[in-house]
Order: sequence, then C-alpha cells, then structure tokens
Amino acid sequence: MDGRRVLVWVEPGKWQACIRAAADLVPPSGAAVHLLYVPDDSEDLLREAQAGLWGRGRPVRRQPATAGGTELAGTELLADAEALLRDLAPVVSVTTEQGSGPVERVVTAASESADYLVLGRSGDLSRRGPTSLGKHTRFVVDHAQCRVLVVWPETAPSAATIPPLPPGDPRR
Repeated sequence: MDGRRVLVWVEPGKWQACIRAAADLVPPSGAAVHLLYVPDDSEDLLREAQAGLWGRGRPVRRQPATAGGTELAGTELLADAEALLRDLAPVVSVTTEQGSGPVERVVTAASESADYLVLGRSGDLSRRGPTSLGKHTRFVVDHAQCRVLVVWPETAPSAATIPPLPPGDPRR
C-alpha cells in the first residue's frame, strides 16, 4: 500500500456512489479505507424536545436500537458498503465504524486522520448549486481536515439548472 487513507461517509441513499468514488481513489498498490456511518438523531431529538414541551407528563418512547432501529440498519449498511468496496478494489484494507454524536462533528473529527474524505450530496439534488449540500454536508465540507470529494448520488442535473447571470452583469 502507498499509505493513502480514504474516509468514506456512508449514508443511506448515497453510499453506493461514494464507494465507487472511493474505489477510484485506491491505487493499484492498495489503500486503507475507513467506512464511517453516523446515525442522524437530530429528528429524534427534536421529537423528544417537542414531547417534553407539548406533552408534559407523557413518557417519551424510544425505538430499540437493535430491533429495526438505527444500530442494526447502520451495521447492515456498513457491511453492504464493505462488500461493494471489496468487489471494486480487492487490494484495499477496510475498517468500519458506527459513530455516535452530532453527525457533522463526528465526520469532521474523523477527517483529521484521512488524506481524502468521500461524501455524497444531501440537499436539493434536482439542481446544481449550494442547496445541493445539506446542513451536515455543508459543515463537513467547510471544516474537513483533508481533501474532500463530493459525489452526486445519481446522475448530476443538467447545467441548465445553474441560474443565469443577472441582467447587466459585465461578464454576460
């Protein structure tokens, strides 16, 4: 191996494109690829906060993590991602991790020990531009400690989705 360290942020709906891009980064001599999945519990926290404020006296019900919840889904997602990566890049050394905590903070911290971070776009995927990056993705892109490869999960929208220059712009 040439010592290249690739971090792949594995997320539902985007992981296949990210794994393919990571495989393209692996040189013939191999590389170390770390697959990281971090469940986004921000929606759960919001529901729990609302239940605490609006439903005083009602207990907050949490889904068990191993029975159809996040932990099991994350484990399966990481296993599928690892299998695809090994098919595409047989000389790769793979490690997997299911992180916990604020998604953007966990991914950004993991980027400190990587040469490349591969992640998928997560916002408005119908057009090109800044809104094609969701809030967690934008934070990670802005704060990552390594080179970042941002991948379209599917075919990128046409260049026609780029807004035209404003009237009177001297570059027109």
